[in-house]
Amino acid sequence: MELLDRYLHAVKSGLPKAQQDDIIAELAEDLRSQIEDKEAELGCSLDEAELVTILKQRGHPAAVASRYLPQQYLIGPALYPIYRLVRKIVVVWVLVPVFALVVAPIAVATASHPSAELVKSLWDLAMSAVFTVGVVTAVFAAIERYPVEHKTWEKWDPRRLPRVPKTEPDTRPTPRATAIAELAASLIFSWLFVTWFRTTFDLGGVRITLAPIWRSLYWPFLLVLLGGVPVGWVSLIWPERTPLRSSIRLAIHGVTLVLVVILLRARMWVEIAAPQFPAAEIAQAVKWTNLGIGITLFIMAIITIGEAVHEVRRIFRRKPVRPMVTSSIAGN
Repeated sequence: MELLDRYLHAVKSGLPKAQQDDIIAELAEDLRSQIEDKEAELGCSLDEAELVTILKQRGHPAAVASRYLPQQYLIGPALYPIYRLVRKIVVVWVLVPVFALVVAPIAVATASHPSAELVKSLWDLAMSAVFTVGVVTAVFAAIERYPVEHKTWEKWDPRRLPRVPKTEPDTRPTPRATAIAELAASLIFSWLFVTWFRTTFDLGGVRITLAPIWRSLYWPFLLVLLGGVPVGWVSLIWPERTPLRSSIRLAIHGVTLVLVVILLRARMWVEIAAPQFPAAEIAQAVKWTNLGIGITLFIMAIITIGEAVHEVRRIFRRKPVRPMVTSSIAGN
């Protein structure tokens, strides 16, 4: 009864964890009764085609799961890994660095009240992050909702359902799309880093100079950006090697954390020169700009630690998935 197991697992993936076991037990019992009645009517065990007919009459797994919920998932399990990756790339690796290294320094350096401008920049960063996450979420929610109303659901085939995985969700093979996205993102951001990296910025008479520590850490930073290449490659070639993928990510997080700590110890990250402004205002601009960068680095350290802890949990949490409650059916 592998086909029935696959159907039940597909329904289970669309249910909240707290209710999965109870609902699947109820659904399995209902299907068991239906199969037994059909077998009694025919006087023999059902073949695959007859079981397919029963499952198709029950409905698409996602549609069945939605009947047990007050509302559907905003973003379902199939899309969530890709959504999480895109959200991380956009916010952590694009939005925060752009604000910390470009937007905030320029705003503070050219403002008459640097402290107020720094607070405004941090608020703008927070609002931009909320808006960006909202847009990404809306896009993925639309992608998630589209198949519900798609006519191809009427032609779905239970025989094409994925097999029941032997591991927990956190240790399942990486989807091919996620692996390709990791490879592409790593190569693109590495190329942008190499192309755009410089230590001085001239902005209308205001020169912002990065501290020497940034130049010293150029190659380690490039190494971290390129770290997504082996992660994506392993995910693409050996998608089932979850511990290896998590180990590489853990190493990348470790290097990232070391670099962030080194930067935090430097305490001074940029210098600002603007002969047309009073020295006191320039000193205030330097002070508040460096404070903003320091806060950003501290937040990055916390995020990196959280990601590292998550990877450690994935490495040590390789448990077999509890089998579906269809064993008694198989004996019929």
